[in-house]
Amino acid sequence: MKKAFLSILGGLVLGLILSFILFDYQSSWNTHLNRAGVDQIVNEMDFDFVFNSSLLVIGISMLIFLVWSFVEKKKDEKFLKDYEGGRK
Repeated sequence: MKKAFLSILGGLVLGLILSFILFDYQSSWNTHLNRAGVDQIVNEMDFDFVFNSSLLVIGISMLIFLVWSFVEKKKDEKFLKDYEGGRK
């Protein structure tokens, strides 16, 4: 449980930071000056950025989880190998 939670948290932090650095984030504010005689401010969501960021977060979270699992497995194998070697 701890490993999964920390993997997701690490994926969120690293993924969001990398998203803002690597992807071209477009502002969510568009202004239309003198359109129909008035100035308008339109709020929009950059769906491409959100979609790509979510894929990056999921990918990094899975990568952290898999690397962590691999390292734990190798530690266990080394411990068992040392234990068996010391027993003989």
